[in-house]
Amino acid sequence: MKIGIIGLGTVGYGVVEILTEQKERLEKTIGEEVVIKYGCSLDDMDLPEGIIYTADYKDIINDDEVDTVVELIGGTTIAKTIILEALKRGKNVVTANKALIAHDGQEIFKVAALNNAKIYYEAAVGGGIPVVAPAKENLIANEIKKIEGILNGTTNFILTLMETDNLDFDEALTIADGLGFVEADASLDLDGIDAAHKIQILAMNAFEVFFDYKKIQATGIRKVTKLDMDYAKALGYRIKLIAQAKKLENGIGIDVSPTLIGTKDIVANVNQAYNVVEISCNYLENVIFYGKGAGRYVTASAVVSDIMKTHEQAVWSHDYNETDAIYPITFSRYYVRCDQPLDIDYDTYYSQGKDHIYITNEIEYSELEEQLKGYTTNLFKVRG
Repeated sequence: MKIGIIGLGTVGYGVVEILTEQKERLEKTIGEEVVIKYGCSLDDMDLPEGIIYTADYKDIINDDEVDTVVELIGGTTIAKTIILEALKRGKNVVTANKALIAHDGQEIFKVAALNNAKIYYEAAVGGGIPVVAPAKENLIANEIKKIEGILNGTTNFILTLMETDNLDFDEALTIADGLGFVEADASLDLDGIDAAHKIQILAMNAFEVFFDYKKIQATGIRKVTKLDMDYAKALGYRIKLIAQAKKLENGIGIDVSPTLIGTKDIVANVNQAYNVVEISCNYLENVIFYGKGAGRYVTASAVVSDIMKTHEQAVWSHDYNETDAIYPITFSRYYVRCDQPLDIDYDTYYSQGKDHIYITNEIEYSELEEQLKGYTTNLFKVRG
């Protein structure tokens, strides 16, 4: 196996380190020599002996000895070009690029199939947590009904700080940014876009359909206040950014939104930059995947696992149908905070000072929205 790694940032260099340090053990495991032939980056890098540095990805694509290309530069422009060119040359591809798989996966998978090439993307979802492969392979006997979880470590870290350190949103965001948790484009984290990319990928495989990523309704955490977190806690809940997808009678429900979860629930107790994915299916019922969602070695470990998978004979099939039947999940219980009493159907009521807080019974969002016309409220979903 000869590998070309394109992108030597935090994760890319972590892949180099793992493949170098674990070379003997990995080779024994797959019964084949594992060689990093190239490392590609725009910035000159000090690579381990024997690895050729190049600033031109075409050196890797055009080298017939390279059978596996690892794309770790991110984005949906040049990364797409690199992946398509590699696949057209019959090379296997490993990527952690969730945005590209979410937006252009259908095209990429088609090219891979036409050229008898493999493409794996475990590291695109959940960092180092093995969830894409288990859902696609180990749960094959099951019909997946629902996927739900915390898929963005940055927002979970921010929400944890707000609760445990008594910080407001801006204070927690500043700390998260200082620690390098926040994307260069903060909206990817804060507005739920990153989580939407990941739930799209999980839903695509679980329900065996291709659909337009833009149909996913994503709401981020910008409206979550310390006050709401305190009220949620008083009522026995925590607020988490939850991504979910489930089968509906008329299609698939999918969205990303801040959600109150009971403090006794496992998902509510996933804190800091950790991720969790809960999959509900017909035979196994519920299975949970938990672990760190980001970090050099965390994500690199998933990339290396995929590199080793290219050695196997089995190939992931993506022979899926297209669908437009994608809908937001709107029938739910809701948390509503208002500065005056409301005439709504509720399960729980709590008040403090001028604030009136309600946990509604299950209701369609459009119906609740109609009832709240003329009022200033803060409103989030409630799980269960």
